[in-house]
Amino acid sequence: MIRIGELAKTANISKRTLYHYEQIALLQPTLITENGYRYYDAQAILRLQQILLLKSIGYTLEQIKELLANKHAAQENDHWIASLNEQIELIEQKKEELSRKQYYLRSTIHAIRLKGTEQLQDLTRIIHAMNDRPLTEGIIPAEFTEDSPFTHKETAVLQHLPVLGSGSRRMEELVDILEQAVRLKSSSPYSPEAQTLAGRLYGKALELFDGDAGLLDKYWEQIRPADGAEPVVMGMDQAFMAFVDEMIRYYLQTKKGEQT
Repeated sequence: MIRIGELAKTANISKRTLYHYEQIALLQPTLITENGYRYYDAQAILRLQQILLLKSIGYTLEQIKELLANKHAAQENDHWIASLNEQIELIEQKKEELSRKQYYLRSTIHAIRLKGTEQLQDLTRIIHAMNDRPLTEGIIPAEFTEDSPFTHKETAVLQHLPVLGSGSRRMEELVDILEQAVRLKSSSPYSPEAQTLAGRLYGKALELFDGDAGLLDKYWEQIRPADGAEPVVMGMDQAFMAFVDEMIRYYLQTKKGEQT
């Protein structure tokens, strides 16, 4: 048997921790002498190793106490495996919660970059509506119903578009361009700066739509909000889309004139 100080040193924990385990009846010394010295035998040391292992993988002390209370050796393996599987399920749930929160945080960042804090109330409403939708690879993908105006082939392209709130490089590049367009909205869409940006935006959009300009135009019209309606896509209100329309229209017109 070894004394408490030696056990604490070997296990790399404090004596205070061992005293606490004793107080909550999680780990009792094998022997307490008249002068208060505490000794632990091999069985107690094994129990401490089990406690430290379970603690390191996320068990609370109460959960550990409950698990180690099983005294039936024949059922001990089954009891441990069942408990460990429960812990795995709990961790998976926490991973889902954290991934969802991460997605919502990115969505908020993107919304602020495109519309400032004035639209956060709308974003809160959108997030609340998405709480029941499943997360797929860290995002909530766009949904397309059977009555969608897009063909199956077109839908396949649209389903690969980057989503606001994702951490993908493509989404970051697109948000960066759109953010610059927001800053230029109060200026002329025909300015050299706006036209340079129009070229970047149109090129990136064509890339995202697999070079299908027709599908790009079709999708753009589908996400255009009706008069007085809320934006279909966060940040894409009527005023902003009208500015982008004119910026791109002039860019394409100028480009066509240069080619003739």
